[in-house]
Amino acid sequence: MNVLMKAALYALALATLGPYGYERYLTLSTIVAYRPGNYTPIDTFKSHDIRLRTAGVRNCEDVLLDEDLGVAILSCDSGRDRWNTVMGTFSPDASLENGKLWLYDYSDTNSNADDTINPLAFRNFPNENDFHPLGMDLDKETSTLYVVNHAQGGSCIEVFLLEVNAKTLTHVQTIVHPLLHAPNSIESIGGGRLYITNDHMFRSRVFPVLSKIETFSGLPGGTVVHIDLSRPEDAEIVARVPFANGMTRLNSTTLAVASTSKAGLYLYDMQPDHSLKFKTWIRTPAAVDNLSIDSEGTILMAGHPSALELMKLSKGRPLCNPNSESEAERLACDCTAPSWVAQWSEEKGLETLFHGSYFCSSSTMVRDVKRGISMISGLYERGLMVIRE
Repeated sequence: MNVLMKAALYALALATLGPYGYERYLTLSTIVAYRPGNYTPIDTFKSHDIRLRTAGVRNCEDVLLDEDLGVAILSCDSGRDRWNTVMGTFSPDASLENGKLWLYDYSDTNSNADDTINPLAFRNFPNENDFHPLGMDLDKETSTLYVVNHAQGGSCIEVFLLEVNAKTLTHVQTIVHPLLHAPNSIESIGGGRLYITNDHMFRSRVFPVLSKIETFSGLPGGTVVHIDLSRPEDAEIVARVPFANGMTRLNSTTLAVASTSKAGLYLYDMQPDHSLKFKTWIRTPAAVDNLSIDSEGTILMAGHPSALELMKLSKGRPLCNPNSESEAERLACDCTAPSWVAQWSEEKGLETLFHGSYFCSSSTMVRDVKRGISMISGLYERGLMVIRE
């Protein structure tokens, strides 16, 4: 091979791998820069406190708002300490707790009021004793609630009929599909049509090493699947995203998808046939978990600025026992992974709202604009951070 040919091959390799290497450098260097004790805290909120810590509400992944009623639905799983299929924690035993969906009346959250929160009661739910909820979405027109269940028997989508006044969830069906091998988040577009993310190609339960390689390499193993529950056989992959996580619709034609391992948002144009056409990518300084949209069209996001600290927390959590005589088991209950929340709009771009450890392991932020109330959930935190704006 002559010198010119070698030079051409080296130039081609550099042109191909250079942008990828630079992107990985930016993402991984941010993880190092934002490790605990090595960042400047940010807090733009007027006032905030942590509610519901004594109500048994903990390890909440997702939050949905019904602003007309002033209530929130919380997807929480006390069993996440020992069973987390995304983070790769598998230490189940006979005492493994099941998750719950809570109905929280946030319409009056002044400091002197008692919080009104109740677990939603299940009706005709065969998987009630193997329920580990993650992402969810509500079709308000039909009161249909879709919930990702990372059950020990296998991940699936549970479909419920929500009755807010009765505080009940009547089970309708369980969805299992070969394209939904690692479901994480759901975006309902009505009529039983859903977009669902798979966070990984290689599930940590089956391929623990390959799953970690997929995460840190930033390879686009995650997917977005469109499925019509009336014709599940026509389900198809419509996008590939590195560690695809939360979703929300910016408007009737634009879908936003969070990437945890590439640290950013992917925006897609939704086509008439429900396929997705890539529009743009927005870099974030932290790994994005879940997304929501407020009534003014602002995307709200929460995530993890220190992935290594979150992994360390997850690895130690199976030992957690707050009532143990063992100091190690008590310390395992501490939540040390910092939080990061931000908002994005086309007018103002990306704005970080909070970065700190006052509230740990942020996973979702939602906002009721009329009431001036926002809420943040924590993947391994107790309670809910409630903000007055």
